[in-house]
Amino acid sequence: MSKSSSRVARALLAATALLVFFTAAQAQDSNDTRRATRAPSETSSARQSTKTQTTQGGSASQTTQGGASQTTNRLAPLTSEKKIEYAFRHAFLSPVPYMTSALSAGLTQFREDRLPHKDTGDEVADWGSRAARNFATKSTTTLFASGFYPALFKQDPRYDASTRKGFGRRALHAASRVFVTRDDAGNLEPNYSRFAGVATASALSNLWEHSTPGHDRTGADATARRFARSFLTGSINNIVFKEFWPDIVRIFRR
Repeated sequence: MSKSSSRVARALLAATALLVFFTAAQAQDSNDTRRATRAPSETSSARQSTKTQTTQGGSASQTTQGGASQTTNRLAPLTSEKKIEYAFRHAFLSPVPYMTSALSAGLTQFREDRLPHKDTGDEVADWGSRAARNFATKSTTTLFASGFYPALFKQDPRYDASTRKGFGRRALHAASRVFVTRDDAGNLEPNYSRFAGVATASALSNLWEHSTPGHDRTGADATARRFARSFLTGSINNIVFKEFWPDIVRIFRR
């Protein structure tokens, strides 16, 4: 009976953390998307021009030789200092990494086999320890993939929102942003910053990770799993929260 009650409590904890995470993600990611999305009125005056014009928000509209306007979501490039500041802000000053770390720790704890010598207090302590380790991995990934390596490779760490219409095209664009990104000049190239940042964080996680019965979380295999899993979760995060979440919010507001 106590085992069943403990699992129910952990499930409720995970659901609560998920709800808070959705709220925090809405506030952060819809804010980021508004910065990257241009209003139609900003491009109407440049349709007949053959020059590139930059708006006050840093977005640019480029035209082709035929006079057609090609809209991009480019923002003004960040300096190396601003990239590192951007990474620190998203790693430590946003509620999202704290909530996702707590949520994922709760889900991990729910899947773990309960050892007979541990009581509820021990399991709460294990959950807190797991949440702290998750946060260490997430914050390390953000610092390297969105700060240090973008400054080194001269890449933009911000999400590049899609200018296309249609769910499939936008979803494909969002998923692809974990593999490709724009450099400071606006050119598409492989996302070296993310590859290097995730690899670095996955390797450093071996310093604070702990294996549990039936779950090996240190070593080469565990590092490779963390590396691969980060691209799956990154793609889902881009699709749901960075690309479509503002649209979802508008639907519910109506």
